[in-house]
Amino acid sequence: MDSSEDLYSPSSSASTPNSLAATEECAVCGNKVVDSSRYGAPGCLGCIVFFRRAIVRNSVFKCLRRGGCNITNEYRCVCRYCRLQKCLKVGMSPKAVQRRDLVGRRNLSDIKTNLEKLSGIHTTSQVVIDESTSNLLQSLAQLQSEQTYKALQYFVAHGHPNRINSSSRRADSHDVNITLKLCLNQASEWGHQLKPFKRLSIESKQSILAEYVFAFLLVDQSFKTAREAEKGFWLLQNDSFMHPNYFLGLIENKEIDETTKKTAEHHEKFVSELLYCIASPFRNLEIDEIECVALKTILLLTPSCSKRAVYSGQEGYVAAVHTQCMEDLMEHCQKKFPERGEERFGEILLLIGSIRCGIKAIYNHTRISDVFDFNKFDEDVQKFLLS
Repeated sequence: MDSSEDLYSPSSSASTPNSLAATEECAVCGNKVVDSSRYGAPGCLGCIVFFRRAIVRNSVFKCLRRGGCNITNEYRCVCRYCRLQKCLKVGMSPKAVQRRDLVGRRNLSDIKTNLEKLSGIHTTSQVVIDESTSNLLQSLAQLQSEQTYKALQYFVAHGHPNRINSSSRRADSHDVNITLKLCLNQASEWGHQLKPFKRLSIESKQSILAEYVFAFLLVDQSFKTAREAEKGFWLLQNDSFMHPNYFLGLIENKEIDETTKKTAEHHEKFVSELLYCIASPFRNLEIDEIECVALKTILLLTPSCSKRAVYSGQEGYVAAVHTQCMEDLMEHCQKKFPERGEERFGEILLLIGSIRCGIKAIYNHTRISDVFDFNKFDEDVQKFLLS
């Protein structure tokens, strides 16, 4: 078996979602079965992964309803205590969790993205999400940290500004171009850590990335802005800035004609929207690295592009990764805010809508902006993001 294909599945020997009769139901939640005997009872991919992780991690859950929750496909993630109890009740056995489920990450072959050549920034991290990963978000956080460090090295080596002060630069189309190329590379590398994305055709990957690159960019820039920028400034990854005042930091004596006035007005609305809808919530909520990882992963698995059925045939794999992401996020929120973990969880998910609005704002702004001006970008980036 090709080890590079063994990305985040419950077992290298587990059946694919389409390999068993669609009529057989998961004994826990009623969803379509992918393995009728793996742990002692018929189970869907989501419940198999949930049970394995709970046993491997010796998880201890609690029920807010005294153990009376109804576990169905739609509501199986609401209560992990009752879900685990039902797994045990229907016959899933902890002893069936084999030793290979308990060991560390397999030595998988290095994953290279065919888009890396676009950026000139080589991220050679090897953080592969496979069946033994006990915490999806922690594993991807390692990749995120390495991507940030390598990008910083690149910007320092190429003399980009490093802080907001009198020597900082107002962002121009070159800055946007280089950060888009960076995010194109990083977002592709991120996607290739997860089996549902990795199995897609090149055309489908491109369809997702054309939107996801902007989501990836907005998460990273919002996190940076919230932590480092002075009020009213939006920071790009290379520390160049945008400000609602179009003329702030503009070196050249640009003639203020009617066209320039219109451009300045739209620029103010665009930057103000990013600051108000995304940067401010990131700052007020004090979003951390793990929560950024969760946002990036959810946005990748739930594209809003025109080809909504892009993951067709992989629903089981997508559901499993999405479920693990949500459970890890909930666990993180409960540890960070023991008294209001569920509320924090909801606050994070609400940011998805704001980020999608930011993506739409970028697309609209490209029609009139001299900063987000696709005509000044590399031909490959133009072709990829506007395809």
